[in-house]
Amino acid sequence: MPSRLPIQKHPGRSLRLQRRRATIALVLLATTAWPQETNPVQKMAANEVAARQQRAHFFYISQERSDRTGGHLWKENVVETNDGALRRLVAIDNRPLTATETEAEQRRIDSLVSNPDEFRRLNQAHKDDESRATQLLQILSSNFALVPDGEVNGCIRFAFQPKPEFRPSSYQERIAHELVGTVSLKQPEDRLCTLDAKILHPVEFGFGMLGHIDQGGHFNLARKQIDPKNWKTDHISVHISGRILMLKSLAQNQDAVRTEIRIVPQNLTLAQAAQLTRQ
Repeated sequence: MPSRLPIQKHPGRSLRLQRRRATIALVLLATTAWPQETNPVQKMAANEVAARQQRAHFFYISQERSDRTGGHLWKENVVETNDGALRRLVAIDNRPLTATETEAEQRRIDSLVSNPDEFRRLNQAHKDDESRATQLLQILSSNFALVPDGEVNGCIRFAFQPKPEFRPSSYQERIAHELVGTVSLKQPEDRLCTLDAKILHPVEFGFGMLGHIDQGGHFNLARKQIDPKNWKTDHISVHISGRILMLKSLAQNQDAVRTEIRIVPQNLTLAQAAQLTRQ
């Protein structure tokens, strides 16, 4: 074997080498703490998108107070169909409908069953909470810094805020850019448990001439697992205000709790859904 040459030690060079290695290690840790393929929020967002594409339909009882209900507490039996959710009002402010009110509600539902195009038009105007959450999750998973924030009810929670390099390119991203909050997910299923977001600063469009979203608005929801494959939102709260195109007031106020959630057959007709809302 060839003899080894003696190693000459240079204290200054050794110290500089150690510092350089430490700097490289810190950079690598900062940039690869969550590689793209192992980011848990990215996995969860991808699963939610996939679930939206082949989602089940549900029956549930909704207790909602919102702009739609005129600030009253409405209790409704709800059945989801391919064209949207069919709702039957059964109580107002904890008071069951009178016979006259029940007849009027039946006439409203009969009219929708006879005019499916009108039913579809009404539902297209209202994106559901699952859709809003899925869109926001896709933005969060790639443009927000995520910091572990403990565990809640068996779900891993992360605090989020926009990355400094995030440059929004759409109205939706402009709003998202001002959000901070928390998101939690259940493992190993990698499904969304809760999402809580607050608008930290006001958002202006066209220097305020086209519209604005006010500071302090919030959007949060909680979801529950219905069976090994399906999850459903059982609580939602939305309070956002602003103005769009100078004339149209933007106000979304909704607090809703859903109970007795169960899966119903796919491809229900409106008539079949109407019958199920009688339960």
